[in-house]
Amino acid sequence: MTEISRSIEIAAPRDQVWAYIQPENWTKIFDFVREVDGYTDGRPGVGTRARVVAGADAQSTVQYNVEITEFKAPERIVYRRYGGPLSGKGVIEVKPLQKGTLFVRTSYYEDDLSESTIEMLSTNLERDNRKIRRNIEHAVLRRASSR
Repeated sequence: MTEISRSIEIAAPRDQVWAYIQPENWTKIFDFVREVDGYTDGRPGVGTRARVVAGADAQSTVQYNVEITEFKAPERIVYRRYGGPLSGKGVIEVKPLQKGTLFVRTSYYEDDLSESTIEMLSTNLERDNRKIRRNIEHAVLRRASSR
């Protein structure tokens, strides 16, 4: 089993971070997620399933399923990945800080992954986290300046 976890502090309230990271937005916020089918009602909860298409390009495209196994708003989403490569589970946590929010993503893989695969997945997590922080903080600044 392999575990990869990355976190980032975001200068925004937890509710804003929580609203942004919902599964129906994953194609916008995670670089390699290209399609998520199954969240059309915008209200995922325990038992909600979706089909994910991911990859950097057509040659690296993979498909797998996710099922929400824990959904505790506005704190935590846990899902299992199955029916494709890199089976395991993912955990997304949103923790309030004195000033802002701690956003934590952890992926557990059933297999022991190679060092190069771990490095690539870690880099992707870090890049996605920076993108999420940048987009949320930009939206917060926009709202503040429009008042």
